[in-house]
Amino acid sequence: MEIIPIGTGDAFAKTLFQTNFLVRPADGGPFLVDFGHTAARALARLGFPLRDVGRVVVSHLHADHIGGLEELGFGGYFGWGERPQLFVPENLVPWLWDHALSAGMGQRLTRADGGFFQAGLSTYFELEPVSAGRPFDLGSVRLTPFPTPHVPGRPCWGYRLEDRATGGIAVLTCDSRFHPRSLQKWAADAAVVFHDCQLASDGNHIHATLDELLTLDDRWQERILLVHYADDWPGWQGRTGRMRFARQGEPVRV
Repeated sequence: MEIIPIGTGDAFAKTLFQTNFLVRPADGGPFLVDFGHTAARALARLGFPLRDVGRVVVSHLHADHIGGLEELGFGGYFGWGERPQLFVPENLVPWLWDHALSAGMGQRLTRADGGFFQAGLSTYFELEPVSAGRPFDLGSVRLTPFPTPHVPGRPCWGYRLEDRATGGIAVLTCDSRFHPRSLQKWAADAAVVFHDCQLASDGNHIHATLDELLTLDDRWQERILLVHYADDWPGWQGRTGRMRFARQGEPVRV
């Protein structure tokens, strides 16, 4: 499989797109993991048409991970007449529409017979709930959702991706505080781990910091590609141990 970070920036980055991923299985069509409010522009830069986004896997409900779904849903409904599939962890489903998308998308629409109806999530998307630890397949890639500690009281999920056609394994932490036990459980046999990283340690963080990740031994560091970093990342080059920065738009083959 091929994994392309269409952006590598954190929620506040201005010179980087936000950290969302385009995944191309060895067998089967592509899908996105997260679709933040810079995702459509990031895809346009890669020459990937928005109408080709047929499947999105959601990790959590921060805008840098779901803020582009309104544009995607409107494009499908009003533009090309298709409903993208959304693969959403079950404990996020009750929040996705009522607390995230309904303010902008919950409008009254016209039916073919001239009557009206109130739009809901199913108007724009085909919802596919997913369960913790229960794998599901998108093409040859088997995805397993696992919980990550991010913001207290707000569910967040990472994903283990295994391409059954090639045997390649990758892990996306999506957003997570430092949690070595979770890495050991879900990524021990992964060829690459895309790990979110707060470069500066300020004592108040909801992402793994660089200082924390540097406590991992070389066996882990050599497989970690850093994502979700700040605009000042060039000043941190040479200070990341054996870990490397993932670069937006550059494919990683696993």
